[in-house]
Amino acid sequence: MVADLTLQQAIGDPLGITLAKHPPLRNSVNTLARALDNAKLIVLVDGSRGATSSEYRKLSVTSADAICLVNAVLLQGIFSEPKVIIKLITDPAERRQHATIAKSLLLDRQSVAGLGLVRPELALFLDLLCSDADLRLKRLPNPFADALPQMGLGPKSGSLLKTLAIQTAVLSLADSMMAYYLDGEIEKAWGAALRVETDNPLLLKYRALILRQHQEAVAFDALLDDWR
Repeated sequence: MVADLTLQQAIGDPLGITLAKHPPLRNSVNTLARALDNAKLIVLVDGSRGATSSEYRKLSVTSADAICLVNAVLLQGIFSEPKVIIKLITDPAERRQHATIAKSLLLDRQSVAGLGLVRPELALFLDLLCSDADLRLKRLPNPFADALPQMGLGPKSGSLLKTLAIQTAVLSLADSMMAYYLDGEIEKAWGAALRVETDNPLLLKYRALILRQHQEAVAFDALLDDWR
């Protein structure tokens, strides 16, 4: 198996972006690619030894892995954390759960244009996430109108859910709780969960899940402290 595509060729070219012009995105792509390689979702070849070119030119992948890598970058624009992205690619049930909540946070808004999204492509993107499609083989549509959040341009830098979570004027406290949770920000989701008051069964389910996961994380940290 020959790694025949640079990350620019595998990701930048299909998305119409020059990675070298956007260091935050380039760094995000490098980190994500290494995480996917560690998870055995792609085979990443690091040809940096003895090289003098910048890192995005040193890393390469096979053409067979390009779809998975592009999908991961698009997912990261919404969900942010590499560990969340890996879960979404490998676990269709988890992916459907995240997509259902993302639909309520994004598609139910009066306008998505202010978030840099294109509604038809966003709907197709979320519908595909709700399916059993193999995201290593099936390309997701690009829901972003002009720039990826990872490019660090303007107020939507980072990830879409992270941006939404902090916009309390746009989202309810319960929605912020869910956005933080989907973005992998358990500590912040826990803080919001403590203040959420709702009778909605779905929100109650996730509120309990967030509180439990936070408690488990705190207990694990305490255990590590005892071992030190």
